[in-house]
Amino acid sequence: MKCDDFKFEYTVAPNEIGAEASKHQLSCVECESFVEQQDKFELQLEGVINCTVPDGLRHSLRDHVVRHKPVLGRFPKTSIALAASLLMAVGIVGINLTSNQGSSQYSALPIDQLVVEHFEHDGASSMNVSHQLDPQQLAQVSQQFGVRVKLADDISFAEKCPIGDSYGLHMVYQYHDQPVTVIYMPEITLKATLPFQYAGLHGWIKPLKNGSIAVLGGSTIEIPEEEFADNAIEWL
Repeated sequence: MKCDDFKFEYTVAPNEIGAEASKHQLSCVECESFVEQQDKFELQLEGVINCTVPDGLRHSLRDHVVRHKPVLGRFPKTSIALAASLLMAVGIVGINLTSNQGSSQYSALPIDQLVVEHFEHDGASSMNVSHQLDPQQLAQVSQQFGVRVKLADDISFAEKCPIGDSYGLHMVYQYHDQPVTVIYMPEITLKATLPFQYAGLHGWIKPLKNGSIAVLGGSTIEIPEEEFADNAIEWL
């Protein structure tokens, strides 16, 4: 396992790294140091975020936006301290991402990492719905991408979601009574099908006539084969 692969897997799910990643951590001084830095960062971030928001701050900010007046003279010291804390949090996150990934731009990430990171943010909430999505709602969402979903009877969730620097059609497909995530990405392409398995997930990403489609699920569930992509959507 390469150090970059370990760092990504640990960042995505530090408590769920696989056996190969655990073995790599024990034998790699650089990655062991990375883990220690990550733990310190989490403690710093927790200390910054867990602060009390002063009463009336939201109204004070709204008043400033409306009047376009300097705020330092009117805000109480606690409000200024909160703003400074928030800026510190943003700065810490920015520095950490730069050191871990070499770039703060999503476009610099491999496509499989983009998909996994998106799933880590929105996957759990999308899986909570198990009944069929209203066909009209599905049609409205899919039309934004110039496609029609051909598996509407088994779709329980569909939304327009950010993927990297663009947007994708995030769906949940009920496959053998198990929820499988399907993401159509019209602006992200690749030359050949890319399988992946890490962070407790497995799946594949396949190029299409326009863009690509990703299919993924938990490492213990069955997901459709690549031929699924040919029958999933059609272009309007």
